[in-house]
Amino acid sequence: MNIPQQLEQSLKDGKIIPFVGAGVSMTVLNQLGERLFPSWKELLMEAAERLKNDGKTDHVGIIRGKVNTNRLLAAAEEAQLGLGANWHDFLKNQFDKTSDEAQDASLELARLVWQLGSNLVVTANYDNVLHWACPRAHDVDKWNIEAAVEQCNLLRDGVKKPTIWHLHGHIGDSANIILTPDGYQRLYADDVAERRYKAALQTLHHLLASRSFLFIGFSLADEDFTGQLRMLEEVYQGAAGPHYVLLPEAQKDHFKSPTSTIEPVFFKDFGEPLLDCLRHMTGIADSAAKPISTINTTVADYSPDKPVFFVPFRAKGEQMVGRRDALEKVRHQLCDGKRTSIGQTAAFQGLGGLGKTQLAVEYAHAYSSEYLNGVIWINADQDITAQLIKLSEEARWVSPLSEQPFKIQTALRRLRETSDCLIVFDNLEQLADIEEYLPKPQFSPHILVTSRVEQPGFNPVELNILTPELGLQLLVQEADREADGEQDIQAAKAIVERLDGLPLALELAGAYLRRRHTVSWEQYLELLRDNPRSAFPSHLHRDSLTQHEADIYSTLKINETLFDEEPLLREVLDLLTWSGSAPMALSLLCATLGQNKTSALTGALSLGVALRILQQPDGGGRYAIHRLVREVRREDVPLETRRDWAEACGKCLGDWFEKHRQDFRDLPIFEAGLDHLEAWRQNAEHLGFTLLAVRMIWLQASPSFHWGVYADAKHDLERALKIYEQAIQPDAALQAHLLSDLDVVTSGIGDYKLALKLGEQALAIRRGLYGEGHPDTARSLANVAAGYRNLGKYDKALEYSDQAFAIRRKLFGDDHPETAQSLVNVAVCHNDLGKHDRSLDLAQQALTILRELYGEEHPHIATSLDNIGCIFSDLKQYNDALELGRQALSIRQKLLGEAHPDTIGSHHNVILRLKNVGRKAEAAQQFQTQFRWMNPGDPHYQAFLELRADLFPGFRKPTHKPGKSKKRR
Repeated sequence: MNIPQQLEQSLKDGKIIPFVGAGVSMTVLNQLGERLFPSWKELLMEAAERLKNDGKTDHVGIIRGKVNTNRLLAAAEEAQLGLGANWHDFLKNQFDKTSDEAQDASLELARLVWQLGSNLVVTANYDNVLHWACPRAHDVDKWNIEAAVEQCNLLRDGVKKPTIWHLHGHIGDSANIILTPDGYQRLYADDVAERRYKAALQTLHHLLASRSFLFIGFSLADEDFTGQLRMLEEVYQGAAGPHYVLLPEAQKDHFKSPTSTIEPVFFKDFGEPLLDCLRHMTGIADSAAKPISTINTTVADYSPDKPVFFVPFRAKGEQMVGRRDALEKVRHQLCDGKRTSIGQTAAFQGLGGLGKTQLAVEYAHAYSSEYLNGVIWINADQDITAQLIKLSEEARWVSPLSEQPFKIQTALRRLRETSDCLIVFDNLEQLADIEEYLPKPQFSPHILVTSRVEQPGFNPVELNILTPELGLQLLVQEADREADGEQDIQAAKAIVERLDGLPLALELAGAYLRRRHTVSWEQYLELLRDNPRSAFPSHLHRDSLTQHEADIYSTLKINETLFDEEPLLREVLDLLTWSGSAPMALSLLCATLGQNKTSALTGALSLGVALRILQQPDGGGRYAIHRLVREVRREDVPLETRRDWAEACGKCLGDWFEKHRQDFRDLPIFEAGLDHLEAWRQNAEHLGFTLLAVRMIWLQASPSFHWGVYADAKHDLERALKIYEQAIQPDAALQAHLLSDLDVVTSGIGDYKLALKLGEQALAIRRGLYGEGHPDTARSLANVAAGYRNLGKYDKALEYSDQAFAIRRKLFGDDHPETAQSLVNVAVCHNDLGKHDRSLDLAQQALTILRELYGEEHPHIATSLDNIGCIFSDLKQYNDALELGRQALSIRQKLLGEAHPDTIGSHHNVILRLKNVGRKAEAAQQFQTQFRWMNPGDPHYQAFLELRADLFPGFRKPTHKPGKSKKRR
């Protein structure tokens, strides 16, 4: 916990006055475990409820409206007006409780208030909680708003016994409680003549100007009270106070102090963390009242018993950004955490540049007073013997004239045989390096290490990279200049994103900007993108307080001993190094590395995450490598030296994407991996793996097809075919994939003749490769059938559809997605040929199967519903057709969006069926809504022109009659 130095001193000096707000009373529970007292809003809403029960409904709406708009004083005024003579009874019912009604344990927060070293506690609360909690409850003085004589004595001599000043009144005198605007006016009025409580306000002003208040459970939202603070700030030119307010960390980014004299002190959360925060403060206050242990000043000039603070680096103190939690965690671990065979230990471990050393420095400085026998720092990656000699001399354990072995033995004995001290081993590579310096079992120092690898016997303390907000704060602080204007702000944020929250990198970037005033934020961002090494010149490392490495690239190199423990971690890091920057799904990671079970990577991934080399966003099953580590490893592990590995990874990665390309339900995970697909396409092109690159372009076209952006998909597929023609070795199967998908998207655009030609070419290749009994042959047969149907050749369409259905049924059985899709296609062909009853029977069979496979929400379900709707239309069952059309439209709107051609087609069908059932006005209105967004190039544009001619007199039907394009597989 980070307590401001001035607050700590004020606690020690007994100059802190607690100011208690409603938040303290709201922690008090009744015997049933419920809150004993209401919040302000609950109080006022309860008043509204009572007025409602009394039939005074005029007041109820006004009160609720003002509460909902946070005008609480005005709401209280209305409640008082409505309740009239019952107002005081109402308040007593809410606040006049007895101590027997409260759970004793729930008074802990209020008890801690009395341990902060002040006999005077000021409160805005009306209840008796502070009285119940006072350890000298029988001796408490309670002041109402004004106690002129007592307050005068306070200003002259202070208070001698526990005193509670109810600044806004007490429930024992409910008539004078300050809860409404007129009450606040009587205390805080600008015009002295209007004030009733002059002595109270004078006393408050004096205390605010001369002492420091600690606001506990008080939100500072009381404008009348904070107005007094601002007035005093102006009168005393900012010298009044300082004052402090306890706030949860959740408000860190939102709190705005009403005056510069108030400083927030953040605690982790309400409940036990808040109590721990106050306990820490009460401990500081208590320490002032007890005699402080001092060193015996009669010892000789040189003594091995002298305490020492031997830390070679300076602390950043208040300039340490975003690490309070880590310091509190290491303190908890060393004091109260699980013991190990070595003793009470903790470790900052992980990726170079995380700021592990600086955090150890901050801990050593922050808690030095807690270690009576001192703090000793050992650089574990340097000559320890030389450090022991220097330690003995600087600590004045031995004379500088002593023999070197004596100095070493003295320091070694001090390390191994001393309790109540802190020993830091910085940058530890392996435990063997320090085993001879570890304490003997009967001694109990605290031992803190920093390391890039896991260390047995040391409990790790979680150390995360900085959030974007904290990263920006650190960058601006180190740059010593603000980002002015939107362009600068965006550039600064982009720098933080690129450095991915790594404290050392952010410090060095800030140092560069601080030293080179003429370099703008945008120019540095460009430098960082184009030449990262030049963005971190080695001389800037002198600006880092710990100055560990020659350059950040050395800092970020991975310790090879990691791979001895988890060999697969090297493969994971290499894969992510040459993949995209987005997190990679665990299933894709395993598939690309040729691992059949995700458990095979559990050890490697958990170690990578523990050391912060890998990041796991949101704690989910996706992994990313730190951006800067990625850049360093790209230099250390050139892809050209691992061609076979790269080709194998690219093939496995492609297999995973091909597996997930067909089903719309897999589209989210497919699209989440597109960054990696593109990265490996670039890798394949760079290494000359032409066919691998072609395959990846083909796979990249799949999302565009699913979303109905056929022009984009067509562009990708045509580009892939063009590159394919340059390949030295042919791949007929890949060529057929390209032609087949190009057939589908060309048909979607409306070029049916070219689509059929492409489909027939793909079918010929697949028949030559596989014969008739292969899934790809069946897929091509279905596509050719659709091509004939689009051109109005329904007999040929049925012929090819039947062939595709027969193959799929034989290969997969009846209850399979592709079989069901073929059944849909056969049904549609029968309907085209006028066999409506047969068509309806087949289509309903297919829908039943598809629902079993996909549930109610899937594009295939929408297509099947729309097709059955068409059959009903042909059977003149227009109402049934309309209902199914609307169901299909709803599914497509939800899954595909309004711009998808299938959704537009569903709109067309619904409008047509509205017309058929005689609801022409509704059809015309929906037509106008939809048609205004359409362009002549849209697939259904001609169909809408034909529909317009039916709905609106004066429009002629188009000469080109649209075909009947349907989805197929």
